[in-house]
Amino acid sequence: MLKFIYFIFIFIGISSYSIQNNSFVAEEITWETLANITLKEVWSATYKMKIKKPVFDASVKKLNGKMVSIEGFLIPITTYGNEFVVSANPYSGCYFCGKAGIESIIELKFESNNIRYKTDRHLTVEGKLILNDGEEPGFIYTLQNAKEVK
Repeated sequence: MLKFIYFIFIFIGISSYSIQNNSFVAEEITWETLANITLKEVWSATYKMKIKKPVFDASVKKLNGKMVSIEGFLIPITTYGNEFVVSANPYSGCYFCGKAGIESIIELKFESNNIRYKTDRHLTVEGKLILNDGEEPGFIYTLQNAKEVK
């Protein structure tokens, strides 16, 4: 009986640690949350012109560096097919076509380089969300170590 009680205490301890340390569990986010930005026009010494720099709302800032998952449409950004974004909209209504804002796409940095997907495939992806406030060239949202959620 004492061994059984000991086992129960160990099981409860491990379970509570897993629940408290859930940094490996991706938080589901929505495109509506990512849309909580404003664009501020500033002078860029790098580009020698005015650029629109994103200013992230607190609800977005708290996601920086966290594991997240989001649903969207896959769109290739190169002709050789290994670089993708996930978009809130299909290709015909995406940011590149001028029908949406920069907050409606997330650059995907997949764990593997041998990824092949069809344009407009609807899927859920997860990874570590990195915010880019415009100081560095690139998209304002990036998912590092991205992978498709089955």
